[in-house]
Amino acid sequence: MARLPKLAVFDLDYTLWPFWVDTHVDPPFHKSSDGTVRDRRGQDVRLYPEVPQVLERLQGLGVPGAAASRTGEIEGANQLLECYLHSRPEWNESSNLNSRVGDICEGPNWALRSSP
Repeated sequence: MARLPKLAVFDLDYTLWPFWVDTHVDPPFHKSSDGTVRDRRGQDVRLYPEVPQVLERLQGLGVPGAAASRTGEIEGANQLLECYLHSRPEWNESSNLNSRVGDICEGPNWALRSSP
């Protein structure tokens, strides 16, 4: 059996989604009743089409995931992660919508950690 990584870390901009969160979209983001995530201007904000399958596969293998980014728009990036992660509770066992995505996760959860 092949060895699996202890953690899969993904960049955000142009890795999970096809834009720079600090320049191409306008926070705040919201999820509509049909599950579509939109920015302040009503523009659809989507993940790359392959991302859900990749994340599901990693989750199924028990590989925890984390996000890393140099974006200056930390709040917007966290908000997008929350929109997508909370739409898929199996990607983030903590589905409290009032909590911030904070520290690197333990187990098959996702989180964005901002630098001090």
